Amino acid sequence: MTIMDKFADRWLLSVLVAVTAASTHAGQNDNYPFAVETEKTGDGHRIVAKNRGPAPVSVRVSLVDNKNIAPDRPFPIFAVVPPGGGTLFLAHIRPAVPMYSSSFSFQSSWMLGDFNARQSPDAVYRLPYKEGAAYPVGQAPGGPITTHTHIQSANAVDIGMPQGAPVLAARDGTVIYAEANQIYGGNNPDLMAKANEVRIQHIDGTVAIYAHLAYGGVHAYPGQRVKAGDQIGLAGSTGYSSGPHLHFAIQTIIRDGDELITTSLPFKFFVGNPAGAVNVFRPQYGLLVTANYTTAPVPAATVRAAAAVPRQRNVPAGAPEMSISFVIPEPVRLFFVGIPAWTWVALMAVVVAIIIAAQKRDDAERRRRQLHFVREPTIRSRPIDGNSLD
Repeated sequence: MTIMDKFADRWLLSVLVAVTAASTHAGQNDNYPFAVETEKTGDGHRIVAKNRGPAPVSVRVSLVDNKNIAPDRPFPIFAVVPPGGGTLFLAHIRPAVPMYSSSFSFQSSWMLGDFNARQSPDAVYRLPYKEGAAYPVGQAPGGPITTHTHIQSANAVDIGMPQGAPVLAARDGTVIYAEANQIYGGNNPDLMAKANEVRIQHIDGTVAIYAHLAYGGVHAYPGQRVKAGDQIGLAGSTGYSSGPHLHFAIQTIIRDGDELITTSLPFKFFVGNPAGAVNVFRPQYGLLVTANYTTAPVPAATVRAAAAVPRQRNVPAGAPEMSISFVIPEPVRLFFVGIPAWTWVALMAVVVAIIIAAQKRDDAERRRRQLHFVREPTIRSRPIDGNSLD
C-alpha cells in the first residue's frame, strides 16, 4: 500500500468517524418544539437549530471535549432562532488535520424570547382583570417581598384575585407558551416550576407572564393572537403559591457575559379610555385600583387613594409624617381571599346556629332558676293607733 493510499484511508476514517455531538438542554420549557442537532456533511458536521414553535428562541451553544476540529466561527455561539418551523445554521465543524480522527461534543441552552428585545419607552399595560373589578396588589417593587427575590421576578407583582376570577391580556401580542396540566399548588419551593401559565409576546419582543392559573383555567393556546382585554384564563393557586392570586411580570432575555438570563422589567399600568386622556401609574404594594376603561380621563386620586398615607393634623411644620396602620400579612390575606363563598356561608350558618343554641340555653337556665326561687316574707311597718297604750 502506497503512502498516498494510507493518507486516503485516514482521511476517509476522519470523515466517517462517529462524532460525539451530545446536547444538554438548559431551557425551561421541556415540551416546546425546539432542538439543537448535528447534521453530517461531506467534510464534517454542522450544528443547526430547529424551531417549530410560535416564539423566537434565544440559544447558546458551546463546545466541550473536542479533538482535532476546526470550527468556522468562535464559540460559544449566541443566536436567535425565528419561529414557525425555521432552521438556523449555527456552525460548521471540520477536522483540523484531515488525516486524523476528530470528535467533539456540544452543550446548548435556550430560552423563549429574543435577547435583543427591549421594552418600548411608551409601553403601558391595562389591568389584567375585568371591567369594574378591583383587586389589591400584593408583592410589588418597593414593598414587602417574600418570594420575588430573583432577577426574573424582582419587578413582578402579585394581584390578589380570587379563585376563578377572569384573567385578561394586559397588552396586544401573540401567545407563545401555555401550560395547562398542573393541578396542585402549595407553599412548597418544590412546586416552583409547577404553575399553570400563559406567556404573551408583544410587538417589542418583551413577554408578559400570567402565572398560577387554575387547573382548567387556561383559555389560550400557542400561536393565538390576542388583544388587550381578551380573556386568557382564570386565576388560581397552582405551583408555588400560598393562595389564589395572579403573578404578573414583564420579562426579556439579556446576555450576561457568556450566559443568557431572564430578567423582569419595570412596567406601568393605565386606566381610562385609550381614546382620550389616561392615567398611567406604577404598581405599588397595597394599591387597590378599579379597572375602568370607559371613562376618560380617570382622576389620578382614585388610583392612588388606597396607597396614600393621610397627613396628620396639628403636626408642626417640617415634622416628619407618621401614621399608625395595621397590615395583614400577605400569606394570611391570600388564605382568607381564597376561601370559596359557599364556605363563608356555611361558617356564618354555623356561627348563627351556635348563637341561637346559646341563647336558648340561657333562657332555659333563667326559667329553671325562677321555678326554684322562694320569696322571702316582708316586714311592713304599721301606723301607731292614737288610742293604743304605750
